[in-house]
Amino acid sequence: MSKRSFDEISTIPSTSRYALALEHAESLLEAALSLKQGLERLGNSPSHEGILLALKQHNAQILPAAQALSQDETASVSEPLEESSHKIQKLSQLQEPSCGRAQSALAIPRPALLTKWTPDDVLRDDTLPPLPPVLDPVLEKASRTHSGIARALGEMDYERLEWIGDAYMYLVSSAFIYQTFPNLPAGRCSQLRERLVKNETLSGFTIRYNIDKRARLPSEFQPGGRQSQSGGNATSASKKERRKILGDLLEAYTAAAILGDADGLSRVIPWLKAIWSTTIKQEIDKEYKSLTSSNPTKLEPKTALMQAIGAKGVVVTYQSTGGPKKDKNTGLDLFSVGAYYNGLGETNLCLAYGSGVSIKAAGSNAASKAMENKKLIKRLQKLKGEVNALLSKSSEPEGK
Repeated sequence: MSKRSFDEISTIPSTSRYALALEHAESLLEAALSLKQGLERLGNSPSHEGILLALKQHNAQILPAAQALSQDETASVSEPLEESSHKIQKLSQLQEPSCGRAQSALAIPRPALLTKWTPDDVLRDDTLPPLPPVLDPVLEKASRTHSGIARALGEMDYERLEWIGDAYMYLVSSAFIYQTFPNLPAGRCSQLRERLVKNETLSGFTIRYNIDKRARLPSEFQPGGRQSQSGGNATSASKKERRKILGDLLEAYTAAAILGDADGLSRVIPWLKAIWSTTIKQEIDKEYKSLTSSNPTKLEPKTALMQAIGAKGVVVTYQSTGGPKKDKNTGLDLFSVGAYYNGLGETNLCLAYGSGVSIKAAGSNAASKAMENKKLIKRLQKLKGEVNALLSKSSEPEGK
């Protein structure tokens, strides 16, 4: 995931319409990121007023940035882009794309495209949808050309495409997650997004689509590595370095498909939605199941457990069983908590253990597991009934 700023990588004169559009695009992305951070600071259960205030504060930066991009588009249509001899500027001075229409400004996703995942959107077999086409041949070639190759040939490489592709993926994945999981805390949303955009995920798609086989990479990233001229061992990139390169290739291809023609974004977003569904299909199915089977009157597990077995002198505590472990499927931290019963002759009676992505979630799961132990719950309810009967009897007036 590239984190370079526009100023660090821009090689286009500041007077260029294209450079101005990129600058406005970065302003929009920075404003959106600032809004995200502001919402995360509200905590897991923000108030409606807090959310509204954060939106009002940050929309003051987001809306002008979006309007500036709209003005860039209008200006680009009426005034041709300034010519430049710099080879890296090919991204903004391409010949007419093969579709016959030039991309005048960076496209902003329409809300209608960013709908939530449903179980029907999840790919159930091992077949991926076709790659969206890159209709501009120059961008297509650049998207698979490493800087080490392009520099020697005086051609455009994929670094700038990878940079803007990274930003598009970040924005689109955030929107999908936000729409699909309305009750998920911000921290957990960030964990899901990381699973979608991390190099391990993206490189896997690069390999499955055979993009790596068409890529123009230095020999150290190729099978067998760079052969030594002196007869020594070959020089090969590490697995981590190769995974990073393969992830960059998918980001660059995504940007090339978006920028290649005016309809590129409308083709890329459904494609990303489909391939990403394979990465978090379990979470999508679980969310849909919880929504369709939700009961507004259903009690929170810990409350339900206390109502079932609680009595005078009874205390149920929740204790962590140690530090978090890594989930073998998701790679996320997984916490474990035990539910313990004290009172009515019992000391630290373990009711159940539960695990989750947070201490709170693990405690709730422990309470749910305890409720599933019908035999134990029945025994404790009997104790509760006996205690309540004694208390009721002792409260009756004498001689009655």
